[in-house]
Order: sequence, then structure tokens, then C-alpha cells
Amino acid sequence: MALSRLASQFAAEIKQHDWSDAPYRIDRAGHNRASDSNCGDEVLSENEAQNVRTNVMWVTAQVLGYSDPNFDVYEFAEASGVNILTRSGRQSGHIRVGLRTDSAGRYMRPGTWEFDPEYITTETSDFYHADLYCNAFQRGYRGAKLLTFPIDGTVPEKWNPCAHCVGDRA
Repeated sequence: MALSRLASQFAAEIKQHDWSDAPYRIDRAGHNRASDSNCGDEVLSENEAQNVRTNVMWVTAQVLGYSDPNFDVYEFAEASGVNILTRSGRQSGHIRVGLRTDSAGRYMRPGTWEFDPEYITTETSDFYHADLYCNAFQRGYRGAKLLTFPIDGTVPEKWNPCAHCVGDRA
């Protein structure tokens, strides 16, 4: 799936920026030492600059992933100039490790270590649940795409509240 316009623009900005002297000075967006008449002597190694780029990608990806249910972190990382492959050529798991997500891929709210309070279910389930930790949900969950609904909103009538974890809260 193609990146959103916003994600593409963030990725392009992250990729083209020269991160080699990031900890030593403040630069404008689009910094490039090759065309900078005021560049200093201190620079990061190529590997250190790549680490900075990866961290910037992760911080940006956290917000994009939270905001866009169709966000693909691998596509974004690659477009940002971050290597997404292992030495054997497969997708590297380290790309996902840099994000604050749960086992179902939900992103924590930006700037916090918390998930939005929401009900969860799947297309094939008969019930909606308060969280991933409901025993009834865990027994029936088979890795399908997670559907979420705000707790203060309306869950479609297709699903009934789970008696174990939602009960009277619905």
C-alpha cells in the first residue's frame, strides 16, 4: 500500500537530511554539509548518523502509526533511508521493535506509554472486549486484524459485549 501524502513527505525530509553533525549544532530542515559554508569539523561516523536517522524515523512513525490505520512502518522506514533488511535479505524485526505497540499492532498514544481506552474485536468475533488481556478474547483470537471502537462511542450491533470483561460498562 502506498504511504499517505504526509508520511511520504516526512520520509523524504528524514531521508534527505544530513544527520552527520546532528548532535553538534542546530541545523535547518534539509541540512546538507556539502553545501554548508559554516560546517564544523565534528561529524558522526556513517553508522552513528544512521542511528540518528533511525531514531528520527521511529519517533515520526509512532505518530503516523497511531494516526493512520493503514500505516506501513517498513515502507516508511525504507522511504526514510533506513535499511529494513537483514543480511540475508529478509525484513528485519528491529524496525517494529522501535515502536510502542502491543502484540496486535496497536500504537500507544503519542507522548505517552498508554493505549487509548477502546473496545476491541475482530470481524469474525461475536463479542467486543475491554482489552487484549480478556481470557475469552485470548482463547478465541487467531491473529485477525483488530477492530477498535472508542469506549465513549457506539459499537455496531453486530457485536455483543463480553460478559467477562465489559459487562455493565457497555
